[in-house]
Amino acid sequence: MRALRRILYYPAFAAVVAVDLLERALAASGDLYRLLLIPGFEGLRWRLGVWRAWRSFYQAYASVPAYRDYIDRRGNLPDISFADGMTPQLGTIPEMDKASYVQAYPIGERVKNGRLPRRGVMVDESSGSSGTPTSWVRGAVERRIVSRMMQLSYRDSVDRHRPVFILNAFALGAWATGMNVSISLTGSSILKSTGPNLDKIVATMREFGPGYRYVVMGYPPFLKTLADDPRIDWDAFTVDAGYGGEGISESLRSYLGRRFQRVVGSYGASDLEVNMALETDLAIRLRRALTEDEALRSALIRTDYGVTPMIFQYNPLAYYIETNAAGELVVTMSRPYHIAPKIRYNIHDRGHVMRLPELRRRLRDAGREDLLDGLARVTDLPLLFLYGRSDMSVDYYGANVTPDSVREVLFSVDALAPVLNTFRLLSYEDADHTKRMEIAAELVAGALPPDDTDALAREVFDQLARINGDFYNALYRTALPDNPPRLTLHAHETGPFEGGQRKLKNEYVATGVSYDAL
Repeated sequence: MRALRRILYYPAFAAVVAVDLLERALAASGDLYRLLLIPGFEGLRWRLGVWRAWRSFYQAYASVPAYRDYIDRRGNLPDISFADGMTPQLGTIPEMDKASYVQAYPIGERVKNGRLPRRGVMVDESSGSSGTPTSWVRGAVERRIVSRMMQLSYRDSVDRHRPVFILNAFALGAWATGMNVSISLTGSSILKSTGPNLDKIVATMREFGPGYRYVVMGYPPFLKTLADDPRIDWDAFTVDAGYGGEGISESLRSYLGRRFQRVVGSYGASDLEVNMALETDLAIRLRRALTEDEALRSALIRTDYGVTPMIFQYNPLAYYIETNAAGELVVTMSRPYHIAPKIRYNIHDRGHVMRLPELRRRLRDAGREDLLDGLARVTDLPLLFLYGRSDMSVDYYGANVTPDSVREVLFSVDALAPVLNTFRLLSYEDADHTKRMEIAAELVAGALPPDDTDALAREVFDQLARINGDFYNALYRTALPDNPPRLTLHAHETGPFEGGQRKLKNEYVATGVSYDAL
């Protein structure tokens, strides 16, 4: 068997190298890049993607000092088996994540050859809930290919009968999404980076007039506030919305659809890449059907999470995505161009992958093949079902707020800690389709709330912003004044805590809110 593997290595490597060369050439040739994604080659594309991920593992082990040490400390090179004698099974390769790998090794040791290139490197950052900014480095070739994919993605998502004018309303500065959107799309359209500034967007649309097809890209809460702005004559303008950073409900998509021609989201992670996966017509149609058809939900998704997942499609030549035993996504960056490779990287999002042939079979068994009818573009790329963060964090203008960080803050406030029993995070859309974030705090039995609750709320959110850089950015730069986070205090076993604790462990994220569950 080992001899057979060695024989297979050579044609597999040859095929993978051929894909590398073709991809690199097509990335410089505009729309020709889409040739890699044409329908009809689903099985070949999937298998080549797995082989590419397999090659990236050995390449990273050979060239990245930190990764070699990481693997050696976990038993040295694992024995990789092959399904049907042809497809590598990567499950024996140890997982990594931000804590075990990124934060455990200096950035110089996490790049190829232990040396950061002198030019062509872009650095962006995120801080998540750790409070310490994390820098992510991206080389010239990987940025060029990501830019090409982003250009193709948005071109497939909007009608191009008139010139496209992109308004980048993501947070600017060192933050990953805002930087990458501006850099990637400037070369293929008109683009203005306004950041999440409502007045600038309104002024720009008025100045340039309705002759363009505008595409506003930003976080869902901001897009909702823009849609409600009375200063824009929406009947005179043609506007699309591209969102990221967090999910939306289908009711919010319908609400935004009153103003925007299309509302399309993408999925990415600063740890890996922005725009890893995109909502397609098929993905949106499936998700809408899931909100109405319980039998379809049982046929396609995990119903035990209690949420309707976001659905995207992605390029399996670029990312090999698995689901571990905990239901978390594990991603391998399969392209060889990343200067800081990630192999079986756990981003702690819950989700799973379904290939299109499997989707067709399940739809047929459920009697819902009609969902594939009449779609202008049905691609055979695999689907990614995303249920949200595995650490049960909630989103606030693109920032992840975790129960652990809230616990740290609440119990550090002198006026609150003595009377605090427990808390819950709530993320919901109110009756006006505005997405809200609330920290509900339950007081101990018989306790009275502190006198100045407004000052208490300011202290809580100031401290949360201090330990969570993404939340700081959201609170002071991105969020709209009429949608601040809320702190509410509740007497014992009242409000969200009515009925007492229902489980052995405290529930820190409320799932039974009376608004749309996200």
